[in-house]
Amino acid sequence: MPGLLPSARHYRFKVVLLMFAFAVTAYSLGYHWIYSDSDEGFIAEFRILNPFLLYAHFVGGGLALSLGAIQLWTKRPSRLHRWLGRAYCLCVVAGAMGGVYLSFYSHLGAITGSGFFIAAVLWFCSTFIALRFVLARQFDAHRRWILRSFALSCAAISLRVLLPLLSLVFSFETSYALVAWLCWSINLVIIEIYLFYTLTRAKAPITGSLTL
Repeated sequence: MPGLLPSARHYRFKVVLLMFAFAVTAYSLGYHWIYSDSDEGFIAEFRILNPFLLYAHFVGGGLALSLGAIQLWTKRPSRLHRWLGRAYCLCVVAGAMGGVYLSFYSHLGAITGSGFFIAAVLWFCSTFIALRFVLARQFDAHRRWILRSFALSCAAISLRVLLPLLSLVFSFETSYALVAWLCWSINLVIIEIYLFYTLTRAKAPITGSLTL
C-alpha cells in the first residue's frame, strides 16, 4: 500500500497476502477431493445442494482471490493486467452467484446466511461498478471500487483466520455467527481507511458520473 506502508513492508504485505490467497485457492479447488470420503458436518449438508452453484462459489471465489492478489503485482495499464481483470470479474460473478445460493442453506440459518448473502451481493455490486468505471475510462474511481471488491474477495482469508481465533474464546456456533459478519465487514473498514489515507491525501481526482 504505497503512501501508507514503507516500501519494504508493502512488499512483504503483498507476499504474505499472495501466499494466503494461493493457500485458500488450493483448498477451494481441491474441496471435492479433500472431502470425497467424508459425510460429516458441513460436508453432509453440502452434498444435498446444487453442485453447479456449490462449485461455482468454491472455484469462482477461489480463483478470484488469487487473481486479485496477482493483480497487485501487475503493471497498469498492460495487456496482462486487463486480461487478468476480465478473468477476475468473471470469477467474481460465478463466486457471488454461488455465494447467494449457499447463503440460503447456511449453517445456523438466517443469522449467518444473511451475513453471507450481504457479502455476496456487495461483492458482485462493487465489482460491477468497478467494471463500469474502467469501461468509462475513469481509472481513479475504478481503482477505488476494485479494491473494495478485492477486500470482499479476501473475506475467504479473514474467515479462515478469524474462526479459529474466535473459537478460542467462544463456542463454535457463536464464533461462526460472528465470523459470518466480521470476515467481510472488517475488510471493508480496513480498505476504506486505506483509501482515505492514500487516495484522498494524494487528492486523486474522481471526475464524471457513472450511469448504471
